Amino acid sequence: MRNLYQHFKRCQRGVAGVEAAILLPVMIFLIFGCMEMYQYYRAAALMDRVAFTVANSVSMQQELADKGQCTKTDDICVYGLIAKDLFQPLDYANRGGLVISAYAATEPAGKDPVSWKNQSEWSKPYHGVEAGDLDRTSRLTDKKIFPPAVVGDTVIVVEVFYDYEPFVISSRFWEALAGTSHMYSRFFFRPRFDDLRNLSK
Repeated sequence: MRNLYQHFKRCQRGVAGVEAAILLPVMIFLIFGCMEMYQYYRAAALMDRVAFTVANSVSMQQELADKGQCTKTDDICVYGLIAKDLFQPLDYANRGGLVISAYAATEPAGKDPVSWKNQSEWSKPYHGVEAGDLDRTSRLTDKKIFPPAVVGDTVIVVEVFYDYEPFVISSRFWEALAGTSHMYSRFFFRPRFDDLRNLSK
């Protein structure tokens, strides 16, 4: 009986090592996966906040200028200047950008329906100092995503772009799972006071 017990005990050696070899990579993958998902959704939530904040701020202006005086709150370029702070802790300088645009409704004759014009009244793109070669093209090609329009209506649209870079260990898997890492968010706001369809020079 004792010999049988000793034989059984010897057969159990190394089992814990095999279990650890199987479970440890799975546990590490789960840890990195949870961290990656948190980082991604945090970036997405922050982009939504940036789009909302800028669109809301622009829409509250009584008039907007385009004079390059970025220290004045009524100059459109001030929003490109403060974007770096709004994007914190994301790397706006290398991977971020935004486009601020104003669209006006058509003024149809007769019983034609009111819709949004295909071209914006004005559009101002901004990006980080090191992100000049990144694509920041407006994606407002489908007017179905716009709010309903009425005659004389205008809307401010802010589009936010960010090139998300996954953690280096999981980057290949993340890109294969989620596809593109180009993140995008937008927000619409109607102007509170004036239509803001013109920028004063």
